[in-house]
Amino acid sequence: MKKLSTFFYVRSNGYLVLGFLALQFIFSGVILPYFQKQFDPDLSRGLMDLSFGFTPERGYSIIESYGEEGRKVYFFVESLIDVLYPIIYTTAFLLLTSFLFKKNGWSNGKYALLNLLPVGSLIFDLLENLGIVQMLKAFPEKADNWAMIASNASLIKWFFAGTTLLLVIVSLIAWLVISVKKKND
Repeated sequence: MKKLSTFFYVRSNGYLVLGFLALQFIFSGVILPYFQKQFDPDLSRGLMDLSFGFTPERGYSIIESYGEEGRKVYFFVESLIDVLYPIIYTTAFLLLTSFLFKKNGWSNGKYALLNLLPVGSLIFDLLENLGIVQMLKAFPEKADNWAMIASNASLIKWFFAGTTLLLVIVSLIAWLVISVKKKND
């Protein structure tokens, strides 16, 4: 863990952070919405990926509402696009937290390994995707165990995402306070 943490501390810089954040915004603002419109044209059916957990019944209701062609597109998205996206956003947040921790002087302290917190989102997002893919492969049969795995992984993914966001906000505020103090000294 320490080697991975150090890897991101060494490589984090403003340009790389901004580059990966831009890539993340392109995925979340352009690529993913483009594909979602292929299987949910009016964006009213919902996505299991964006749910804070779901019941198997709700998951299968969403899958059924996409229709046969929509399910094919959703399968492609879950199998490829939504594997790349978590890697990109995880890298963006690993670099961002590492960058902010370095700026705050926290990269060598007892909380230095917290820069790896975004990895939790990655692990559980990929597990969620695996569950959804298995649900799609089994459809119209029901794979309730996979639905529960996907649902629980989704909840844990959102916990890590929220905690990471909180960590970023605290780090940004700390950087601002430290910068203002340095300027006034």
